[in-house]
Amino acid sequence: MDQKQKNQLMPFVTLVLLALTVLLISRNNDLIFRDKGELSVERDRSDPETIVFTWRNEVEAPMARRFEEAWRDWKNEGDRVVIDLHSPGGAIAEGQEVIRIIERMKRTHIVDTRVRGRRACYSMCVPIFLQGEERTAAPNSTFMFHEPTAYDFFTGEKVNQPKFERDMMSQRFFDIYFVNSPMDPVWRDKLAREWKGRDLFYSAKELTDQHSNIVTRLE
Repeated sequence: MDQKQKNQLMPFVTLVLLALTVLLISRNNDLIFRDKGELSVERDRSDPETIVFTWRNEVEAPMARRFEEAWRDWKNEGDRVVIDLHSPGGAIAEGQEVIRIIERMKRTHIVDTRVRGRRACYSMCVPIFLQGEERTAAPNSTFMFHEPTAYDFFTGEKVNQPKFERDMMSQRFFDIYFVNSPMDPVWRDKLAREWKGRDLFYSAKELTDQHSNIVTRLE
C-alpha cells in the first residue's frame, strides 16, 4: 500500500477508532452503574397501605432512575410512602431529580421519611429527608451538614473554586434546600453562620432537642 492509499484510509480509521472509543465508554458506564445502588421496595408489614422505599447508598446515579422505575410499578398501591434512608450524600443534581420524583409521589400519597438506628443521612441526603411530611429518626442516627463542593465532571476530583464562586454556590444551595424547607428559621440562621468551611454532625436527638424541626419524631 503506497502513501497515497494510506492517507486516504486515515479518515476511515479515525472514525472507526472514535466509534470504538464511544462504545467502550458506554459499556464501561453500563458496568459501573448496572448494579450500583439497589432500591428495596416492599409493603410495611404492620400497615399494608404503606409502601417502604429503602435506599442504602450514595446520592448518585442511578438513584433517581431506581426511584422512577419503582414509583411507576407502585404508584397505584397503598396511600402512603416511607422513604428509609442511609446515605453519605452525593451529587446535588441526582438529589434534585429524586426530589422531583418525591414531589410527584405527594400528588397521590402521603410521603414520610425515616433514618433508623445508627444510620446516617449526610450532605445531599438531608434535603431528601426534609421532603417527608413526618420525618422520623432514631435518637442515635446521625445527620451531617456542609457547604456543597464542586467536582470535575470527568476526573471526579475536587475543584478549587474562587471564593466568590464557592460562596455563590453555597448560598444558592442553602436557599433552595433549606430556606424553602420545614427547618426552623432560628436554627437555620444558626446553621448558616456555623457551616462555613465545616462539617457539622448532629444526632437526631440533638436536632430534636435544639428544636430544628428537621426530625419531627424520634423512633
